[in-house]
Amino acid sequence: MKIGVCVGPEMLPLLESLDFDYFEANFSWLAGLDDEAFREKTALVEASSLRAEAFNGFFPGNIKLYTSDGNQEPLLRNIKGYCEKGFARAASWGGKVAVIGSGYVRGIPEGMTWEDCDVQFARVLSVCGEVAEKYGMTVTVEPLSRNECNYIHTLSESARVATMADQPAVRMMVDFYHYWKNGEALCDLPQYADRLVHAHYARPVDRNAPTPGDEVLLQGALDALTQCPNIERISLECVYKPDFTTAIKAARPLMEVFRKS
Repeated sequence: MKIGVCVGPEMLPLLESLDFDYFEANFSWLAGLDDEAFREKTALVEASSLRAEAFNGFFPGNIKLYTSDGNQEPLLRNIKGYCEKGFARAASWGGKVAVIGSGYVRGIPEGMTWEDCDVQFARVLSVCGEVAEKYGMTVTVEPLSRNECNYIHTLSESARVATMADQPAVRMMVDFYHYWKNGEALCDLPQYADRLVHAHYARPVDRNAPTPGDEVLLQGALDALTQCPNIERISLECVYKPDFTTAIKAARPLMEVFRKS
């Protein structure tokens, strides 16, 4: 399994020096760059041996996914255009998978039901998956903790809406911080093994990067992941204290355990 970090391309020299395998960039940030800024950031990537094999932060905060009358066609056209630009750029950086968390955007709005959102979010996922597949990528539905989003908290809920999307490039991922926060058991993870393709890691209590003493937690995550052979990458997505460089240097040797899977 490859080991990466959710970070911008400015930090690639540090990640290279620590023998990480890839970095996970922000999809909406990348899609929103003007052409000159995109060229400048691309130069940083091309100067590195690492590529942005994964992306998070899929939707910008101002995009709309749902409509109260059920007519999503104008929204879906807008989403498709956004995806075309974003996936073209992501693929040029070596992208393989894009995580759709975006809790603020995907949350159930007032006046809509969970069932309404299932139907409409599945349509959104289908459009995203169609464009992702065109560029050789997949999208994954990310369950989020209940205190951060009011929609899709568990892998079973993620699986349901991914199935409704009915698009082969729409898959699933596990973020261990959210997984533990929602009280899901590691022993349940393998039942979704055929759909799971990506993972995020942070300490369950404080969302910090792992530190010495976390070996038992890391081993538990590893034991579950070894039963999910389609997960090719795990990214640190953490709070970094006292600072990014110090935290990432301490975490790096601990993350080596995942190379065993």
